[in-house]
Amino acid sequence: MIRHQKAFTLIELLVVIAIIAILAAILFPVFAQAKKAAKKTSDLSNQKQLTLGSIMYSGDSDDVTVANGEGAVPSDSGPWQTMEPWTGLNATGGQAVDWGYGGGANAPLGFMDPGAFQNWARSIYPYVKSIDLFVSPGASNDGDAAFAPSTVSGAGKTSYVYNGCATNKSATSFSKPAETIVFQGRATTTREAIVSPRMNHFSDGTTKANDTDLSWVGFNFDHGHNYGLSDGHAKFFRRNSVKFKNLGFWEWVFMDSRGQWVDPATNPTMESDPDKGLNYWGTWGNCDPSQVP
Repeated sequence: MIRHQKAFTLIELLVVIAIIAILAAILFPVFAQAKKAAKKTSDLSNQKQLTLGSIMYSGDSDDVTVANGEGAVPSDSGPWQTMEPWTGLNATGGQAVDWGYGGGANAPLGFMDPGAFQNWARSIYPYVKSIDLFVSPGASNDGDAAFAPSTVSGAGKTSYVYNGCATNKSATSFSKPAETIVFQGRATTTREAIVSPRMNHFSDGTTKANDTDLSWVGFNFDHGHNYGLSDGHAKFFRRNSVKFKNLGFWEWVFMDSRGQWVDPATNPTMESDPDKGLNYWGTWGNCDPSQVP
């Protein structure tokens, strides 16, 4: 008795392949969205832990928030001298600090380097006890070798920036703690523990800050990011919903992108477009979380 073995015909095989291709086209975006959502959730947890770490630091420091190199600026510095240098940068050109490219390589242990300026990340590290919490799963390593994470074991690296308007101040003085942002996410992971906005030195005590509208801050997840708030909670904001007042600007802000003054209570910080790579470093105004009405 002759038995005939059945097999797929070419047409049947092509139909199966087509079905698999259709399913893949449907499911791959779903998997990608699920992966992105998982990264966003992990990032939110990091922001929460860093925010709580900063609160514990203040509790052990007479209610004062973390500082970020303010003491590096001489008392005789002129107006607009930055008060908050980027970690590891050298002094050049007679200035107390320098924020030019290349200086980051002077901190082989990143923000944990003994030679680095005082910075927020090194200050709160003892309270979080893990470098991994300083790194967002939604950020890639910085492509600039001067600022890219160091390969030295135990080196500090971070994907977050602290609100420079909130450094070295009484934590309980903030008028709206549940609305005041202290931590923001950045696009890349670097060895630098920086701040944005950054306060500037004025001999008369003026509290001006700039470096506010940057395309590489607050855009990692669907044109938004998770933020840590000074009362200890963390939440997601679309960048165009973050107002200047959320960073501590309490009166008119001058926006470089518009060339005009705007109300910090109603205007968002989003004029930079990450898709166009626009940065408006000069956007500035008086910034103090204790004075926000």
